[in-house]
This record gives sequence, structure tokens and C-alpha cells, in this order.
Amino acid sequence: MDKETAKYILDYFTNLLNDKEKLALKHWHANTKINSGNPNSEYILAKTNFYKKRNWLTEDKKALELLKDGYDNFELNVAQRILENHRDEISLNNCKKCGKLARTPQAKQCRFCGNDWH
Repeated sequence: MDKETAKYILDYFTNLLNDKEKLALKHWHANTKINSGNPNSEYILAKTNFYKKRNWLTEDKKALELLKDGYDNFELNVAQRILENHRDEISLNNCKKCGKLARTPQAKQCRFCGNDWH
């Protein structure tokens, strides 16, 4: 599976993630937000406490294990599992002309070749 398809599946079919995958995803997003802001230690502590109170950060070993090889591998592994277990619930909106993946499941025009299927 390519990275673009994996991202598409995680962006549009998050309802198919299991509980540990959801927890890992929230944890990764929270860590990304904590580490992308002000490098001041007070800021980091405040953001960390904010996300802990909302249960976005976890110490769950199984959830954290899903992220051990980085987010890209997490995304690929989860998307592959979803595709294998829920194939009938996923619609990959590929262009009929060039075969590439449309931007969203509802898109009616290809962002690559311009083909329109309205």
C-alpha cells in the first residue's frame, strides 16, 4: 500500500480504527502539537497537562507500541489492517481515466488529470 492511500484511509475512515489505534492516534497528535510550539519548558508543561486532562496522552503500552516505528509505519499498518478487515466498508474513489486516488471519497473531479464525473 502506498503512503497516499494509507493517509486517505486514516483521514476518511477513522471510524474503523480500534480503541488502541484511536488512543495511539490521539497521543501522536497531542505530542505533535506539544512539540511544535514554543520550546519554553513552561509552555511544554502547560500543553502536556492540558492534553493529559483530556486523555489525549497515554501511557498504555499497547497503544504506544503501535507508534514505536514512527507515525508513517503506524499509518501504513493501520490502513492495511482496516483494508483487510473492512474492505466492503471502504470506498477508494479512484479516477476512471487515470486511476489515481481522488482527494476525498465524495470528490467528482480528479486533481491529477482533471477528469470530471459530476
